[in-house]
Amino acid sequence: MRRIFKLRNLLFLALAAGLVALIISQQSVLDRNIERNEALKENIQAAQQKIEDLEEEKSILGSDEYVERKARENLGYVKSDETVFVKEE
Repeated sequence: MRRIFKLRNLLFLALAAGLVALIISQQSVLDRNIERNEALKENIQAAQQKIEDLEEEKSILGSDEYVERKARENLGYVKSDETVFVKEE
């Protein structure tokens, strides 16, 4: 009888140790997944901010005022009713 009791205790301890090892390994997997999830959320937020910035820039670049200003600054364009003065150096 005593031998069966010892075997049962030994089996219980082995099972408990196995469960503890399983829980510890699963906790480390869970921690890694949580860290990965947080990093992905940060990447998503950064990408969304970049999309918003690019959409704003797209609306600015497509406006008539921007196109006209760039044509005047870079290409020297003037309207037909404007007078051009050239500065001599």
